[in-house]
Amino acid sequence: MRISCMILLIAMVPVVMGTDDIELSVGPMVSNLVPMDASYGERFLTPGTSTGISVDVDAPGPLAFRITGEYFWKHSSPTGWDGSVDAWLVSVMPMVERRLLGQLSVFAGAGGTYVSGNYSGTDDFGEFVEVSGSSAGFVAGLGVQVKLAGPLSGRLEYRRSFVGFKTDNAVVDGRESTIYPPTEIDLGSSQFCMTFPVSIFGGGDSVF
Repeated sequence: MRISCMILLIAMVPVVMGTDDIELSVGPMVSNLVPMDASYGERFLTPGTSTGISVDVDAPGPLAFRITGEYFWKHSSPTGWDGSVDAWLVSVMPMVERRLLGQLSVFAGAGGTYVSGNYSGTDDFGEFVEVSGSSAGFVAGLGVQVKLAGPLSGRLEYRRSFVGFKTDNAVVDGRESTIYPPTEIDLGSSQFCMTFPVSIFGGGDSVF
């Protein structure tokens, strides 16, 4: 709920400041997301799924501003491991866009990201470990977008985020425990995203 409210408030900035020549687009987002931490690959082998929403504020010229909020989960393992991972991700990126042919355009950008997640599962010593935490870092993305019909567009994007996290606390077999030395976890990820933004206002084919 907090993440949804934050995205809504950011998206309302152009409304408060004036909407002349500014286009606002909103759309659903889905991706196959792979956490970069080595333990994820060892346990799960395959990518997980994230779903969310993307908000674009497009100013005149090549510059745009993209805010996304996603929920990621992976609750089954091909190896039969009993662990699970889930996380919330919020990213804010200035983007540079360039139209190529007809309704096709390309874009690239970089910005900041925030990750809050939970991990649980049996470790190599037979103990059930639960760890949660949050951190901020950097994210970069690039991709292509094509106008489909009216206010609807389709977007394919690749993203790579860089987020580190260190903790000395965990729940082991149901008991709060201190970890020494502290464990370092890579909260970064790699993902291919598919988004279908709808122009709400400010564009030639906007809804309003």
